[in-house]
Amino acid sequence: VYSDYFIKFNFYFYMNPKLPLAVSAIVYVIACNNTPKEKTMPVEAGLYEKLDSTSWLLGTWTDSSKMGKATETWHKENDSTYTAESFIVSQKDTIFYEQVKLEQRNNEIHCVIKTKGQNDNEAVSFKLRSGNAETLVFENPQHDFPTQITYTKIGSDSLYAEISGLSKGQEKKVGFPFKKVAQ
Repeated sequence: VYSDYFIKFNFYFYMNPKLPLAVSAIVYVIACNNTPKEKTMPVEAGLYEKLDSTSWLLGTWTDSSKMGKATETWHKENDSTYTAESFIVSQKDTIFYEQVKLEQRNNEIHCVIKTKGQNDNEAVSFKLRSGNAETLVFENPQHDFPTQITYTKIGSDSLYAEISGLSKGQEKKVGFPFKKVAQ
């Protein structure tokens, strides 16, 4: 019985000139659709362009002063967030520690800082008020001190970070001339 169907199929298959072409086309489509594809999430081009423009911050930066050795290390956490740990060590003791995030939310960049022993250990957000390829100025006028944080790129291996605002009724600025020590 099986051989009768096979003979009839072969006869019909080879006698109909369009059928081999149609079967070949179907096999080709099925084979192409079964090819394993890499699973990727579609990402809108330029979605995090603003955050990407601050990538010059990434890496480890240090500054030695009379206070001690300041270190700030930036990493890319994901497409919308860079994170950093910032600390000052004086005579083997960590005298200052904070966690920093640069986050792109919608079309705005926020610098979110959580400093140990300050603001009830809650994070404080500073919004990017102005920025270009070499300078980032973050502000939060409601915060006590600082109300402004500025990062200025001096060169590929150096930047100047400054915190400023009113402290006890007087304008105060504290600067950190950082050198890049690691990518």
